[in-house]
Amino acid sequence: MAVTEDPWLTWPEDSPPGSRRPGGPPGHERWYMRRELHLAVGILVAAFTVYFAGARATAGTRAALDARLVQAGAGADAALIGIESEQLSAVRAVDFTAGVAAALEARSGPELNKLVTPIQANSTVPMIDVVEPDGRVLLAVRSKGAPAPVASRRGLRALGLALRGIHGPRGGRFSEIVIYRSGPTLLTISPIVLGTKPVGAVLAMTPLADVLGRISQEVDVELTAYDSIGDPIATTASFNPKAVDSDTAQALMGGAAIVTRYDWADHREKLGRLIVDHQPDAVLGVALEDDSNVVGRTVSIYVALGFLCTALILASFWTRVVLARRRSA
Repeated sequence: MAVTEDPWLTWPEDSPPGSRRPGGPPGHERWYMRRELHLAVGILVAAFTVYFAGARATAGTRAALDARLVQAGAGADAALIGIESEQLSAVRAVDFTAGVAAALEARSGPELNKLVTPIQANSTVPMIDVVEPDGRVLLAVRSKGAPAPVASRRGLRALGLALRGIHGPRGGRFSEIVIYRSGPTLLTISPIVLGTKPVGAVLAMTPLADVLGRISQEVDVELTAYDSIGDPIATTASFNPKAVDSDTAQALMGGAAIVTRYDWADHREKLGRLIVDHQPDAVLGVALEDDSNVVGRTVSIYVALGFLCTALILASFWTRVVLARRRSA
């Protein structure tokens, strides 16, 4: 009995090299051994690798930026405590200087000027006012470039609190942010007492913009202060930051977690509380330009170039091997 060979399982001797594959007729290749498939898979893997490398670089850079912003915010609050301490030292020096209370009760401007001006000149405080209980300013000492003096501080809430708190644990001394016509100001106040009678108060003040500018140089970030309804009141940025949502501002003042946003273009901002005299007095925004997407694109380009160069090198070697085989055949 003659045996007939199945042409799908046998190969003629003159079949071209590379076409002899078990399981199919001459010239047939299994789908998973096709070069086009291998090339497509390689390109897909390379594309995913490039994307993943860029995404990881972006995420890592942004995480480092967020950590820096949080640390800068804590540093800003700590630096503000130092400025409060300087102002407190100034008002205490005025309050404890012999003759100041008597000169204030006598409404002697020249005598107050002789006693207070040297104290202001030897401090870092740009503005010191000595006022009567009704708010009338009897003496105003200013550094160069500071806002001009005013005739009265009548209606200043801090003045009433200071005079009523002279017998309290802090002697009526405290700091807070106040909004004057000249702009938001960091105020430290102390009552002046003659015997047991309050005869007025001394105010040490620094414009909030100057406070933020000084702190910004220390922590090397952009700082913005927002009021309790979210409007920006002072900033060191070269642009006008957009307002914070009122509910968000209230929540932050109440102790909510730090909020992250972009306050202008690609400037990433962390929002928290501005602590003045151990109390939240405003919303503090700490911002820097976010270049994480640029870093991610750069890493993606470098990885893509690496794959391309590797492919060119391998293709060059493969071409040399093929040509060498053809010459030796």
